[in-house]
Amino acid sequence: MEFLALSGLLFLGLLGLAPPRTLFSGFGHPALVTIISVFIISKTVTHIGLLRGLGQLIARKIERPQYQVLGLAGTAAFLSAFMNNVGAIGLLLPTANRMAQRTRLHPGTLSLPLTIASILGGSLTIIGTAPNIIISGFLVLATGESFRMFDFTPQGLAMLLMAFLVWFFCRACGFIFGKEENGEKNEEEIDLWKDVPFQPLENRDKKITIFLVSVPVVLVAFGLLHPSVAFGSVALLLILSGVLSPSRAYESIDIPIVLFLGGMLGLGAVLDFVDGVEPLIGFLEKWMAGWGPFAVVLVMVFFSTALSNAINNSAAAVFMAPLALGLANSSGFQVEGLLLGVAAGSNMAFILPTHQATLMVMSRAPFPAPALLKAGIPITILAGFAAALVITVIWM
Repeated sequence: MEFLALSGLLFLGLLGLAPPRTLFSGFGHPALVTIISVFIISKTVTHIGLLRGLGQLIARKIERPQYQVLGLAGTAAFLSAFMNNVGAIGLLLPTANRMAQRTRLHPGTLSLPLTIASILGGSLTIIGTAPNIIISGFLVLATGESFRMFDFTPQGLAMLLMAFLVWFFCRACGFIFGKEENGEKNEEEIDLWKDVPFQPLENRDKKITIFLVSVPVVLVAFGLLHPSVAFGSVALLLILSGVLSPSRAYESIDIPIVLFLGGMLGLGAVLDFVDGVEPLIGFLEKWMAGWGPFAVVLVMVFFSTALSNAINNSAAAVFMAPLALGLANSSGFQVEGLLLGVAAGSNMAFILPTHQATLMVMSRAPFPAPALLKAGIPITILAGFAAALVITVIWM
């Protein structure tokens, strides 16, 4: 995907459609700095074992498997709100596999809701997922102001609630396989839970990390610092303090993702430079003439959802954000509300297995692809309507 993004960017340059400073502006975009910083922070959390034993603690405190699923999914959603969702899944997936073994359940019984909760958990904060970071960057370009840390939380919680409701009332959708694995309980795996106590403040590195990460969360929440500056500073201080070595910091940066996002942000800048979205904005204006704010936000949500499942959630945000800005300028709707609709839709990439988190889980704790489709469709419909309603009430 990064090859295609860069090829498209260079092809547009060869055609002379935009100058180099526009073509490659995506690689200097604040959103990219924030994403790189989150990679480094997530690597620090996993490297020092800050949350090691947390999943085992959940398993010991909650005995019934159906409630273990809830506890594990809720933990994944919370972690994904503050770190890379792939990193959050990486922390909890081994525990999910052990829990499934212990109760002799199909691994997908835990890994499927873990995946969806992690993806939706990223929608709760500005740094939880790349689309939120990208959308905030577009708001800065349009108004000079950024979204705050928890501006995404109301619609994110509404979407997450819909996912839990589907799990409770629509088990046939694929959340619960209801199938036991053959064989006896693995006593060695059960013993591992007792060997890994959850001790988040047991050493200097963990204390430093918690302090350094907490400060920018507060500053960004109150709009005192832009996320790129706040979390970029944290990433630098984690290296300077010796908590994370420079080599590990470099290893944590997902270069293909950086190249892909830089290329896509550059393509977005080229579209803006040549007014490439104006015809589509004109079409949307005529099509949605006389529509209320709820209906317009709903269109933004489901268009973005379709793109995020078909291609990539970050690409969906890059493509849809200029449309939202143009539509807001021409129709008078609140730009923040339309952008949040794009963010909500871009964070529902769990109908088709195109999201990184989904691919990672399917490789380590596989569940059938149809199960994702059966669970994803009802959650997407309910979560989309819930998010649009919340955004309309608060922002429109």
